[in-house]
Amino acid sequence: MFEHVISLLSDSVIALTLGMARIYPCLLLVPAFSFRELKGMQRNGIVLALALMPMPGIRATLAGVEFHWLNLCGLALKEAVLGMLLGVLLAMPFWLFESIGCLFDNQRGALVGGQINPALGDNTSELGFMFKQVLIMLLILGAGFSSLTQVLWDSYSVWPATRWMPMPAADGFAVYLSLVASIFRFMVLYAAPLVGLLLLIEFGMAILSLYSPQLQVSTLAMPAKSLAGLAFLVLYLPMLSFLAEGRLDALGDLRHTLPLLLNPRP
Repeated sequence: MFEHVISLLSDSVIALTLGMARIYPCLLLVPAFSFRELKGMQRNGIVLALALMPMPGIRATLAGVEFHWLNLCGLALKEAVLGMLLGVLLAMPFWLFESIGCLFDNQRGALVGGQINPALGDNTSELGFMFKQVLIMLLILGAGFSSLTQVLWDSYSVWPATRWMPMPAADGFAVYLSLVASIFRFMVLYAAPLVGLLLLIEFGMAILSLYSPQLQVSTLAMPAKSLAGLAFLVLYLPMLSFLAEGRLDALGDLRHTLPLLLNPRP
């Protein structure tokens, strides 16, 4: 009886560790979980609570099977790498809208100080951070956290924690590249109205300097682009919010994309 309890506890701890190995790097990459702000016990508590979900299934596969500690370390490393890959897929919409703000700030000259003198500090985009926070707010209002976690749970049916290497799908690598390419394509498309307006203003300033050489175009261009760009951004924000909701809805489709990347277990 006592040995059975010890064996059950040992399998539970190993299963919980393997579950945390996949979930921790995934949540670390997804900005919606705010792991840059959460530290220590708060972060570990969230990971531990989520790892309780797949723990019974992992423990069932460990029952009656002897694993050497080197095998367990290898499985934990494999789970961490898989968690990073899942985190990249889930973080793509957030990086997409943060990149839109970075492109806009870079084009209007808000980041020129950090580019000229890196000693000024972290060269981050305030608008990019705002767009990312707006996307997180829309995710919370739309109850989208269940879509994020559902992708994690479905990944265990495609690639179980105790299985080393599943067979890749025929077009798995092409599907992954198409997902990455779509993010860059949407980034350019969504930022095109903002960046295009700033390029037109800069082109107009260049034409104006031909007729007035004494005009300090470089001095006037930055405030003109900032005022016009921010005014247009107010009109463009509803469209960006609509596009953001579409990207968040697409997160739920990732659970159907996983079998296209890897063949499900037999």
